[in-house]
Amino acid sequence: MAADQGMVRGRPALAHFERALQLGGALNPDLVLVTGDLCQDESWGGYARLRRALSQHVRCSVALLPGNHDHPMLLDAVLGRRWTTAPADLFVQGVRVLLLSSHRVGSAAGALGSLQLHWLAQRLQCSERRDLPLVVALHHPPIAIGDAGMDAIRLLDEAGLEELLRPHRALRAVLFGHIHQHWQGAWATRPDVLLLGCPSTLCSFKAVQLCPLGCADDPGGRLLDLRPDGAVHHRVLRWSSV
Repeated sequence: MAADQGMVRGRPALAHFERALQLGGALNPDLVLVTGDLCQDESWGGYARLRRALSQHVRCSVALLPGNHDHPMLLDAVLGRRWTTAPADLFVQGVRVLLLSSHRVGSAAGALGSLQLHWLAQRLQCSERRDLPLVVALHHPPIAIGDAGMDAIRLLDEAGLEELLRPHRALRAVLFGHIHQHWQGAWATRPDVLLLGCPSTLCSFKAVQLCPLGCADDPGGRLLDLRPDGAVHHRVLRWSSV
């Protein structure tokens, strides 16, 4: 939010985000991935505050995804020159990370659209990076999670995404936000690929799955350890509300 004490869902949004950056930064990550809904009021001032928070608390690479509560053009204008915004094709410590924008103007649901799906198809054919362990990240879940309300506003062209990713044997995980909770699943056609929903740094929605830490209502995030040999280790992070 642009306001100093901007409240979202009754909580100070910036203070919660800064706490997440501080605790996450203490783990010495190679990349901080923020999975969308970055600025509730979609304002220049709000994104400027986000830029200051990232500058103060993060010492590694940053990747930013636009959510339905975002203005992608402002996000790119304020933060895109310093950090990476979607769509993008990254290389992080031997692992390939493809960022996608599922923002859909005027809609809580998401979509990649034909142009971005075409871009993704071209990137997946890149011979230089084809065999690298791959992680894909977007805001909206590319699968129903078992909550009627959230499932109605998931990724609308999920079938197109799955069709492109299914034959790519280097794919290890698909990460997403939007659902404000821990969630883990897989596509029936690729049970070896982790589909991981990220908790919110602000507040949680009613959980579909049990939190492995028993703290489903607390703010949180995820830590992923992706090895060049393709192994993926991951865990949920939780911390108390501000």
